[in-house]
Amino acid sequence: MTPPLLELRNLTVHAGELALVRGVTLTLRPGETLGIIGESGSGKTITCLALLRLLPEGLGATADAILWRGRDLAGLSEREFRPCRGREMAMVFQDPVGSFNPAKRIGWHPP
Repeated sequence: MTPPLLELRNLTVHAGELALVRGVTLTLRPGETLGIIGESGSGKTITCLALLRLLPEGLGATADAILWRGRDLAGLSEREFRPCRGREMAMVFQDPVGSFNPAKRIGWHPP
């Protein structure tokens, strides 16, 4: 069996003591497609933002494991993680045409 591309175990996103998302576990293998669906406000976007380390100020995330191609992302510094974001892993936002890409500097965006 092919090793997972992404393995996420027990992700929790929190604002102080308040858990906004808790217990998210998923595995994605090469060639698979994963769609995350749910009601508005159920934590879909915040889960993906946590994976990409793009959470708004004041929010934090913990997980038992965040493995990308077998590499532990939790152990990487922001500088080490930055090349992975956008090149190896990315997020399609709900309104990709009208949204700024938070992984890029503002000058990168077309006027």
